[in-house]
Amino acid sequence: MTAKLPKISYPVPSDKNGHAFSSVEELLSMVGGESSGLYLVGSQGMWHGGIHITDATIPWCALSTDSEAENEYRRELYKGEQFIRCMADGEIVAWRVSKDYESAAIEWRGEKLFLSTSFVLVKHYIQPGDTAESGLTFFTLYMNLAPYAAYKQQGSLADRKVAGVQRYYSSAEDLQAGRAAGKLGKDTVVTLSDTIVTRSSDQRQFTKVTITRETKNTEGETLAAGTRIWTVSDQGYLKATESVPVPSWWAKCSLAYTNESEGVVNCTSRTNWAYYLSSDDVLQYKNAGSLVADFPLSYEPGNTAQQVIRPGKNPGDVAKTFSLVTLGRDKDKLKKGDRVWVVSDGDSLTPVAPAASGSEPVFNDVYVPSAPVPVNAGDSLGHMGFYQLPEENGKRSRYQVHIECLSMDDMEKFITNPGRAGEDAPVYLIWKADAPLSDKSDTGITSGGRKTKAPGILTLAKVPGVDAEGNTLSNNKDAAYYQIRPEGGWLAAANVQKVSQYAFGELGFVTLNKAPESFDLIDGIKQPNNVVKGILEQLYKVAQDETRTTHALNKYNYKRLLELIDSNQDGYYSEQEYLQAIHNVSYRDHLYRLIAKHASEWYYGKDDQLWKTYLDTLTTDAPLWKTYLEAFLDKMTWMKAVSEKGVALGPEPWHMHPIIFLEAMNSSSKWFDIEKFIQKYKERHSVVFGFYDRGTKITIPELTPDSEESLRNLLNEMKNQYYENFYDFNEKFVSYMLATIRIESYAYRQKLFFKPISENISYDKAEVDYGSGPTASNRQRAILNHNTDIGDGYKYRGRGLVQLTWKIAYEKFKSLTGIDIVTNPDLCLEISTAVSIMMKGMKDGDFRAGHTLETYLGAGKKDYFNARLIINGYRDGIPDKADEFKDYAELFEVIINETM
Repeated sequence: MTAKLPKISYPVPSDKNGHAFSSVEELLSMVGGESSGLYLVGSQGMWHGGIHITDATIPWCALSTDSEAENEYRRELYKGEQFIRCMADGEIVAWRVSKDYESAAIEWRGEKLFLSTSFVLVKHYIQPGDTAESGLTFFTLYMNLAPYAAYKQQGSLADRKVAGVQRYYSSAEDLQAGRAAGKLGKDTVVTLSDTIVTRSSDQRQFTKVTITRETKNTEGETLAAGTRIWTVSDQGYLKATESVPVPSWWAKCSLAYTNESEGVVNCTSRTNWAYYLSSDDVLQYKNAGSLVADFPLSYEPGNTAQQVIRPGKNPGDVAKTFSLVTLGRDKDKLKKGDRVWVVSDGDSLTPVAPAASGSEPVFNDVYVPSAPVPVNAGDSLGHMGFYQLPEENGKRSRYQVHIECLSMDDMEKFITNPGRAGEDAPVYLIWKADAPLSDKSDTGITSGGRKTKAPGILTLAKVPGVDAEGNTLSNNKDAAYYQIRPEGGWLAAANVQKVSQYAFGELGFVTLNKAPESFDLIDGIKQPNNVVKGILEQLYKVAQDETRTTHALNKYNYKRLLELIDSNQDGYYSEQEYLQAIHNVSYRDHLYRLIAKHASEWYYGKDDQLWKTYLDTLTTDAPLWKTYLEAFLDKMTWMKAVSEKGVALGPEPWHMHPIIFLEAMNSSSKWFDIEKFIQKYKERHSVVFGFYDRGTKITIPELTPDSEESLRNLLNEMKNQYYENFYDFNEKFVSYMLATIRIESYAYRQKLFFKPISENISYDKAEVDYGSGPTASNRQRAILNHNTDIGDGYKYRGRGLVQLTWKIAYEKFKSLTGIDIVTNPDLCLEISTAVSIMMKGMKDGDFRAGHTLETYLGAGKKDYFNARLIINGYRDGIPDKADEFKDYAELFEVIINETM
């Protein structure tokens, strides 16, 4: 059995544009500002097995409905620009989708408090070694996700944004005469009507639209909400407003969770149909072009206002119905989202079968699927939901997600690295206190007469090494001494230990196993002889190794609190004193490495002793709080139901800090600094890289902001997928991939680099070059490459980062990636799909058999010139444009090495 290392992802991005956090420290620093949901012990002294991320720190992952309560909390509702991400490859084994906030509301002092009971439970497996002994099954849990209703209220199908500054007209007569009333500013929001005309002077489409909200035109004149005007509406001049996509796993499960608007049907054209810009054009037989068979469309078959019946042209001819349809992709000068008229009666349009089986969706109840739903690290699981909490004199509100990491396996054994995984390639260097330090000077290594003050851990690759004489080594593998910068000296190899990434116990992870009597851990009366004691004991050990004089008293405080617990002298005490000691920011990293076996609050109900012990104390003193908490538990608990339906998750799982634990397992930690890379590349883009014009390198303009953003997205996606395909980091592999992308995916007209593109070729030309129809230049070649149907030449033209071409190639990579690029070739334009195709094809020789990255750029090899054969063959006796690809690869390699 081979090792199984799932891809790991952070649960949230660093900004609304989706940029990944550059490090786990950056993420922890951001969410360190959270005031609730603290790990292991909450701010009220209750058990808390996970963490909270809220809109206080990551607002771009919150999604609002238009409820009165949310409007009261925040005037500008959250749009959900980014989503909560699955933290590791795995499979969804259970979930609950809350239909809306009303269905989960809880009464509190005469009003309803809203919260979402939605959750997703994902099962994962990691096996860092070659034997099952090193394996671990664990779960990640995401609770309080936005309800179904949040995805049903995202704007209207008819909402559009003005793509740029454009003229508007007061009437159809004015637009035909060219008498503009003014100009709309970019991003002005309008609502389309079904009243559409074609301007006779230039054959452009104009639609009567309504100003959605008060705005100003470019002259500063106010346009009131509801104002009706005419403006140009084809060729992408009116863009569809961005709607929040539903969680990606909805499409994979057997239940029909969808946010498709009622009455809208996704379809394709059955054959080549003419299209028209307006209903008048339909009646006058003035078509604007032709859609090929299988062209993706959507329309409302039941909306008679969007239909026109055209009588037969000749006596006896049958009348035909035409409908207003929305284009699913670009066509000639028209853009995806533009609307045209197409024949729609009979079987003219073929409905697209939904991916889901059509089963009725289950709301508000725990659901365990018969077959788990596969999910990848980074996939969308949902958004933060709205969450209201009771207060003595009212309520407080926020948006949040509650995240946990759980396991029923033997964690005490797992952290010892039982399979000895990774010992042949250690990642960390550790040392103990009181190890003898040496000094290094021009004369070599000498005894320093000092000792290390505390134990420590460093990443081995970042530790400088020297030989016995003090000579610097380029590779520290066999170093005689290592520079320990935190201690200001050098340690001999005999006084350090090189440890595997999976030796969790050596790296500071500690297990705690103490059965609780109640979920109320620190009640201010009974001394917390529970998991709290275990936490304080571990932090006391850390404080005893403290070297900072400003923190010298910490160990005495921990000792005092532990003595109070051991004294068993119950009575009133300060809860905050214990909480401050637990959540001492100086020892945060140690707290986050504690793994606690503890009863889960999501398993036990209000009548179980662990809750009843606490609830009984509220019977007299706080009856309203007791009623609220009992209602809360009735709505929120789910784990027992999941366990009873076959999911291997019991009442007392091990709890791990979700971010720290998964980061420790992340094999993809080695990567260059993306932001530094981008900065260095920008400095060299115009001249050093330039561009090859018929074999000669020329200077080009500076990198545009759009290209910079494309490069950032590309590098983050390559980082995310690299370790799915390659075991070790190889800067030559990455350099060559970037060189290929720099040339193959340059959109010349838009001056856009580093983004997946489709080949700039007309339908007719594609049918000549790649087709098998009557205009084909090489019909036999097309058929051999599976382009057998009319339209296949255009449908399977070059796309992506490496210009995947021919249906046979689309079929191959559909099988390799699991993504249906045969039915929907434009999926190759999505960055995740494009990167997956590139990496799998270059790694395994799937572009050209026998030609792989390993062949030319593996260990001890560096043949960028012939690596061109991975994708293209020979031209004039040498690999096509091999010199250009070699040049770029070498330049990229320099930047990578500068930014490691």
